[in-house]
Amino acid sequence: MTVQIIAHRGFSSVRPENTFVSFDHAISSGFNLIELDIHLSRDGIPVVMHDETVDRTSNGSGPIKSKTLDELKQLDVGSWFGDDRSINIEIQRIPTLEEIVLKYGTNAHIFIEIKSEEEELLHKTRAILNKVGLLRQSDGKLEIPGVSMISFNKDQLLRSKNIMPELMHGYLVIYSNLEDLDFCKANDLQGYFPYIGTVNVDLVNIANANGISVGVWGAEMAEDLLPVKDIGLSGVTVDWPDKAHKIFNNG
Repeated sequence: MTVQIIAHRGFSSVRPENTFVSFDHAISSGFNLIELDIHLSRDGIPVVMHDETVDRTSNGSGPIKSKTLDELKQLDVGSWFGDDRSINIEIQRIPTLEEIVLKYGTNAHIFIEIKSEEEELLHKTRAILNKVGLLRQSDGKLEIPGVSMISFNKDQLLRSKNIMPELMHGYLVIYSNLEDLDFCKANDLQGYFPYIGTVNVDLVNIANANGISVGVWGAEMAEDLLPVKDIGLSGVTVDWPDKAHKIFNNG
């Protein structure tokens, strides 16, 4: 089984996460499966950032939902990253989801993690994907171009499945268990994404037998992938896709 390498927030080990330079570097390096996170701005625009606040990855402060898109676009989300590294990152602005899918929608599979809980976020996402032609019926296979929706939030994930039934959906969890697989099967969720430290071959075999693909996240070092290299995973989500590629393809 080929293990797919998903670039977590882009190539985020060497570029500032969830920015154009991070996604550009992932794709130019041959990794066209990219993962990103979305929130709603105060004026109802889906924007790409991981945290609920802008504090950690920008020169601003406060919740994303308290700021308009214009206010968010004034922030620098790139320069912080280069301060203590050998590369110099120019100023980066927070991307909107629409900007991302317009730029990468023809040459990538985009895993969109639903971070906030507004139902409006899902309707806006559907409208954007439909506008750019990415709201297409999936046959259950990972396609390029394509989109998958993922979330830790069961309620939001099921809302997304109802609003965008054309797309593949996956459930993110910290602790894996068989009840989660029952949840995925009952709700026709094609993917299951547990923390790497909680997965085992028996769980993966049961998932695969039920048509559910398993991908792990949370590896801090490339060596963390070695115990799961041969247990039947479908994918791994990492900050350093180049190192993961070497393990799964050259090791």
